[in-house]
Amino acid sequence: MTSSMDRYEYSTLEVDTEAQARNQYAETTSQLPEVNQSATEHLNYPEVVAGSGTAYKPDIDRTLPEAVHVTETTEGEKAALGPTENRICGMKRKVFWGVLIGAIILIIAIVVGVTAGVVTTRRAVSASDSDSSGNNGSAGSTNNETALFANTNIATANFTDQYGNENYLVAYQLNNKAIYLSAWNSSNKNWVVSAVVDGNTNNLGLDSVRKGTALALDVFAYDNTSRDIHVYWQLPDSGGLSTIKALTYTNDKGITTTAEMPAANWIDSEAANSYISTAGSALISYGKQCDLCNQYTYLYWQTANGIREASYQNASLGWNSDGSTIQVDLSGPSANSSLAQAHAAAATVDGHRSMNIFYRSTAGGLSQIVNGDGRYVGHYLGRDVGPDANIAAFSTGYNETSANWPEPLGFQVLTADPAADDGVQLTYYEGGAWTKAGDEVASLSDCKARATMIANRARRVYCLVGNGTNTEIVEYEWRGDPDDTSTYSNYNRIGTVDTTVR
Repeated sequence: MTSSMDRYEYSTLEVDTEAQARNQYAETTSQLPEVNQSATEHLNYPEVVAGSGTAYKPDIDRTLPEAVHVTETTEGEKAALGPTENRICGMKRKVFWGVLIGAIILIIAIVVGVTAGVVTTRRAVSASDSDSSGNNGSAGSTNNETALFANTNIATANFTDQYGNENYLVAYQLNNKAIYLSAWNSSNKNWVVSAVVDGNTNNLGLDSVRKGTALALDVFAYDNTSRDIHVYWQLPDSGGLSTIKALTYTNDKGITTTAEMPAANWIDSEAANSYISTAGSALISYGKQCDLCNQYTYLYWQTANGIREASYQNASLGWNSDGSTIQVDLSGPSANSSLAQAHAAAATVDGHRSMNIFYRSTAGGLSQIVNGDGRYVGHYLGRDVGPDANIAAFSTGYNETSANWPEPLGFQVLTADPAADDGVQLTYYEGGAWTKAGDEVASLSDCKARATMIANRARRVYCLVGNGTNTEIVEYEWRGDPDDTSTYSNYNRIGTVDTTVR
């Protein structure tokens, strides 16, 4: 494409700037008329002379002009000429109205064109904003800023209250980067939507949330009647790293799953701004669930060197992390591996409890890290998965592998690998050994396309289904029997999690 300079041609004539300085200019070859400076009051007009010759003085004719008589038009002549046409603004009426209508049409066309241009520009900007941060594509583009972000990650937790009601929590992100929480109480049987980070409270703007952030959620149970809720997410990327943010909803603020919880009641956690993950790292967390469960709060994330852990014991000791990564006799996690957490309670006060982290190793193996009795042990589950495989897991039974124990330890580990295109696969732990199920979990087939799943201790699985503005979080319940491996792939679709902001 040529530049704007290429569309013009310039003369090769030059201006003699030195002549201007010397006050020398080109001379003309013709003689211009001169003004006669000797004009008098008797002949008060300047005379035009040709060069320097004698001025020409014509005689003045003082005869008055002859009057001409004009006859008036008679009525008959007027009738013969026809009626006189009325005019508007000096124009014939037909011409005037034609010009006016044309002008109105032109103005309407201009207004419509400008309006269409503004709307198109706003839509383009909105689509650009939806895709400008994080590692997510256009699937999340929509004009509804408070709709579910189509590429959101999901976090979940659960607890049983003092009335025996089951409570399920699901955290997710909206198009405008806000973080919300939907809660279900089995006595209420409705999802209640509450803001965690809405951009207007707690001095947290939406610029404090990474688009497509990892999410972690846990409930810390002090006893059967009081508990805290913890939410973790990431700040926008900076040099390939993301600072971890955290909020806590404390028991004294009135935790409820039957009514909206005000965003202003969330308070800063000491874990906030204390730890840094890789930009695409997953986050998982755990809070004390029972007296025979792990007793502290834990947070796990990935760095360039492996998986790190931070823990909170009490207010006097606060959060603690030694800065090192977890070391086991397996290779570490692959870059931005999916992470899943499942805990198992001790069977007796003399028994052992454990937290279990599942991930994809750099060698591609589906792997487990067991955090039990203050030590880490690694296990390979016998299945290889791709680098983008999603992992969800929950436990069954107690942390007891004795053959005589009525509720022995069991795990259900679900994986969805987009590269393999083999649906949702099950790897389970039963009878002291890991086994790969032969067929895909057909009842979770709707989850394979998006490959975004999460599970909680209540054996509920949540996954993304659909695309774009049709994306939903769908809930499934496991209907299997821990003692019957033939039922391990049985899931029942419960319904859709309500994420509508009201």
